[in-house]
Amino acid sequence: MAAYSSVTSHMPRRYSWETRWLHWITAVLVVEQFVVGQVAWHLMDRTAPMRAFLAVTHTSLGVLLAAVFITRMAWAFTGGRAIRFPVVTFQDRVARSIHRLLYLLLGGEIVFGYMARWTTGRPVIAFSVPINSPFPALMGGTHSFFSSLHHWNAWLLFCLACFHAGAGFYHLLGIRDQVFQRMLP
Repeated sequence: MAAYSSVTSHMPRRYSWETRWLHWITAVLVVEQFVVGQVAWHLMDRTAPMRAFLAVTHTSLGVLLAAVFITRMAWAFTGGRAIRFPVVTFQDRVARSIHRLLYLLLGGEIVFGYMARWTTGRPVIAFSVPINSPFPALMGGTHSFFSSLHHWNAWLLFCLACFHAGAGFYHLLGIRDQVFQRMLP
């Protein structure tokens, strides 16, 4: 344990500003996408005038989320200026696994969203700019398949993100070990 405390005493107390901003932009966009997607597609009547606006908002900000995700992955894979905390305890392993699962689910959600749109033969519209499908027309059942994956993966991602946020607040209010403060902007 002495080796662990000597390692952590020389480490920065917070993540880099780039890492923190990428984290919080992702968090805000994930919550926004979940809420807008649920309202637009599952709670609002198909003929409601606001539904089209919410659908365009969802796809536009979904493309922005994809760009942030790609930037975040590039930042992580190139090392960025991230803090590399040692994985020592079972709790450390669980936290690392949850983070990896969040990345996997978010990447899947983005792919499923694009595919759900493109399998209808329509482009993804982002801020009035169409992003056409790189694929030829796909079989009829593929749209419902990808839409279903997009829907249920969104729920799984949102629930896991809520667990992640809850764990952060547990560190802030319960354990009080400064883990939450590492990610504050």
